Amino acid sequence: MTSNVDIANRALTKLGAARIISLEDRKKEAETINSMFDAVRDAELRDHVWSFARARASLPAMSEAPGFGYRLQYQLPSDHLRLLRIANFRVYPKPRESGLYSIEGRRILTDIEAPLQIEYSTRVIDPNLFDALFVEVVACSLAVESCEALTQSQTKFQQVASMYGRAVAAAIRANAVERPTQAINDDTWLESRR
Repeated sequence: MTSNVDIANRALTKLGAARIISLEDRKKEAETINSMFDAVRDAELRDHVWSFARARASLPAMSEAPGFGYRLQYQLPSDHLRLLRIANFRVYPKPRESGLYSIEGRRILTDIEAPLQIEYSTRVIDPNLFDALFVEVVACSLAVESCEALTQSQTKFQQVASMYGRAVAAAIRANAVERPTQAINDDTWLESRR
């Protein structure tokens, strides 16, 4: 079982800093890590498409229509971090259909009829649900973010930044193996070659 304190202690160990018992400790290490933990975790969840953090939802249209531009609007789920697919259109890594939708605040504006089917990256707060390699990514990211405050060492910063790069590469590689292959659709360049 992994806890937020375990992840924090992995980060602190990478920095050569003292370990903590709780994120609520009155120690500089705990206060520093605690102040950034949620933001760093959410940023890492949003930065890549992690298999363990994918979710689907069927959204009802809101009763109030947008002021102009689109006919319908939908409230995004409260745990939404990044839109991956809307109806039958992939959004990540880049939208194929421009003008299909717009995200404004916590709402999706579109002309697609309800219910709106979406896939998205969700905020996962239980560290027991994290992939083991994602735990390493978050620990390295916390080490990078807290390095200046805890060590004031440029050498240590470069070391943990390098660790972070390796951790992200390993996690993305493992995550990619678990996803099904994506068909490559013909585009105008390929079609012109025929």
